[in-house]
Amino acid sequence: MPTEPVTEGGPVTYTGPTGLTHEDTWQRVHTTPDGLVDWSAFCFTPEYRLALAATVVEVDQAEWRTVRLASTGPTMLFHNGRLIAESDTVSYMEPIEHQTPVWLPSRTSTLLVASWQVAFRECRQVLRLRINGLPVRVVIPSAGADEYVSAVAEQVLDAIGVTRWGSVRPEVPLVGPEGARLRTWWTDGPQQATPVRLAGGQMRVRLAGASQAEDRSDGVGSASMLSTGAGALRVAVDDDRAPVYRSFPVAVLPPEYRAEPEGDPVRWRQELLEHIIGVDGVTAAELARWELTGQNVTGSGLTRALGMLTDRADCADFEGVGLLNLWHRVPPAAWEPGLRARVRDTLLGFKYWIDQPGLDAMCYFTENHQLVWHTAETLAGEAFPDEQFTNTGWSGAKHAEHGRAMAREWIERRLAGGFSEFDSNAYLAIDTLALVSLAEFTTDNSLAELAAGLADRVLFSLAANSWRGIHGAAHGRSYVQTLRSSRLEETAPIMWLCFGVGALNDAVLPATVLATARRYTVPDAVRAVAWHCPDQWWGRQSYRGSYRFAHDLLERPYGSDAVVYRTPDVMLASVEDYRVGLPGLQEHIWGATLGPETQIFVTHPPNASSSPSARPNAWAGNRILPRVRQFRNTALALYRIPPDDPVGHTHAWFPIAHLDEWATRGVWTAGRVGSGYVALATAGGAVPVTSGPEAWQALRPAEAGTAWVCTVGRRATHGTFEEFLASLAEPRFDSDRVRFTPPGGPDLDLSWAAPFQVDGRPVDLDGDGRPEAKLQIDNLACRLRHGDDEMVISIDGAEHRIDLRRGRPLPPAGGQ
Repeated sequence: MPTEPVTEGGPVTYTGPTGLTHEDTWQRVHTTPDGLVDWSAFCFTPEYRLALAATVVEVDQAEWRTVRLASTGPTMLFHNGRLIAESDTVSYMEPIEHQTPVWLPSRTSTLLVASWQVAFRECRQVLRLRINGLPVRVVIPSAGADEYVSAVAEQVLDAIGVTRWGSVRPEVPLVGPEGARLRTWWTDGPQQATPVRLAGGQMRVRLAGASQAEDRSDGVGSASMLSTGAGALRVAVDDDRAPVYRSFPVAVLPPEYRAEPEGDPVRWRQELLEHIIGVDGVTAAELARWELTGQNVTGSGLTRALGMLTDRADCADFEGVGLLNLWHRVPPAAWEPGLRARVRDTLLGFKYWIDQPGLDAMCYFTENHQLVWHTAETLAGEAFPDEQFTNTGWSGAKHAEHGRAMAREWIERRLAGGFSEFDSNAYLAIDTLALVSLAEFTTDNSLAELAAGLADRVLFSLAANSWRGIHGAAHGRSYVQTLRSSRLEETAPIMWLCFGVGALNDAVLPATVLATARRYTVPDAVRAVAWHCPDQWWGRQSYRGSYRFAHDLLERPYGSDAVVYRTPDVMLASVEDYRVGLPGLQEHIWGATLGPETQIFVTHPPNASSSPSARPNAWAGNRILPRVRQFRNTALALYRIPPDDPVGHTHAWFPIAHLDEWATRGVWTAGRVGSGYVALATAGGAVPVTSGPEAWQALRPAEAGTAWVCTVGRRATHGTFEEFLASLAEPRFDSDRVRFTPPGGPDLDLSWAAPFQVDGRPVDLDGDGRPEAKLQIDNLACRLRHGDDEMVISIDGAEHRIDLRRGRPLPPAGGQ
């Protein structure tokens, strides 16, 4: 227990369970609506994390109260310096609550909580303290503060909002009370506050020193965008007597986005490589620079990657594959003196699978990481077949044999049945990184051809299930930042290179490997699918496979039934009946897409966090997975909210500031971008949130939001936006059921347990009344049955064939 008084800005000294003494200062925290104090972080290496939180409360009448303390890790609860409760329970994401009786005297009392966590990768470190009974007065000692001035400041700040989470310009639009004088500062830039005054209830605040992806962690390389893409704008009232503040996450987005192709693949490749050269200190930039200019590989460009491998940081497997691309692609004479030896020694000392020696926080149990590990081990072993790898004592040849066998099994499973991380806008890129690297460099030609065949299939899925450079499909795994802006999708640079659309961001290693490939080329038929934009595209994709416990920490079948509807003006996509009613994690179940920052969707949030270390969180994933069915341009979604739900409602992401026009009518909220329309309805309707970090970006349902209807349209089919809105009938919402007839469409009927019906007929039954046999792929370019040996892609005169047992032929390897 710290001995110093709890005072904002004052010192605190604490000796943790290990005997190590820590010193810091008390900092004020304004909790989100879920009441959680949140220290969550993504820990790329193992960490022992200590945290303290304290508050001072006051009651007028001395009495016994019950303190409810919720935490994800062990805690010690102190009252006025006396230990009154301990807990050693640990949970993964949702905090566990413990109750403790405490005698509160008729004056102020200090409550202090010490907590700790052992962290590997995502660390959800949160706690919440509540006191049963009548409200208590919270008193946070702060030098120079005036409680009455602070009370007014709290009211003003509660009305402040940020109306755009992301912008390509380094500025933030604020809304709030007319005439309010504020102080603002960008926490990732100069810490000097800028005074502003709201005129007309709004103001644009410049973010001094902000740049795209400002908060990228030192542990993140160039393969992934695990950071949120956001920094924080802090806002306070311009008065020294009010220490209270609010913090708003804001992203400065990559400016380069293209909805339609311009030029040809040669130009897109050049644009991509020139962009990559500007991404400082990453392996991808060294590879791109050598490819374009022949300039030597430098140590400064590999510092991050080599450090990640040496530290065995999470995602080091991605960077290991990047280093191996450099090793094989760039001749020895084009390396800075001594650098090639450093890379060799680092690769020889690295850990390539979970059962090999050494402690680390690296991930081996997700689908994409598995293949990257097998690729890294294969290529490293083949690069140094006669060397002894210092971590295992194995020869390179033994490592290569081990990696090849595991890579082959992984690829054969996905060629046959598809991915558990279906259409992930993060991890299809990582799969591409590994597959193309194998196709390029493995000495086992049969494995290279298997990898090439699956790479074709991955890029076909990306082409078929995206729209105007936006990977707007349902996703087996996704993150908040990519759902709010497609400019941050890891798949965006790949689409720029392959299809001439998408965005250029910092997740460039997969696209760089693809751009510098010699043996592997993108099939013309796959490009044609991405460019094919008829008045209506309707596609289905059904994946089926099995998890293996030793690899996945799960042992059961996996499956997904994804559908995509797209027109030249809008896209609607979903995964139907996906694990209905079970806990969710990172799945993005359904959404409409009208532009890079206008992805419209609904989630059942378990908390108010947008951190990637909360899985699920407020906007990525669902606490309980909904039942969703889609018929062409309309999706129906049902959610179950249990009585003890920590949030108690669903909510919708509906970024009004990015729409050209929006309106409400009855239970409907509708928006327009260009000639594309979207409309959302729920029982009682929904209203925009008007303050906070999601102001005019989120919708709150008037009721719990257990049923939603989403329908999309376009000017060419539905007339003007006003005509589209006027044509929408009132959905019929009942307990666990919703019925709706879209304009000119059939009657749709979805309930929690009964068959989904269209015009009174269950759509999942065939003509004989038996469950319909789903095709694995069914769209304008491909019809593939489960069990077929060959996949044929044919569209606009282009055709491509993939042997699902052997992959597809590659030209002979050779040369640099």
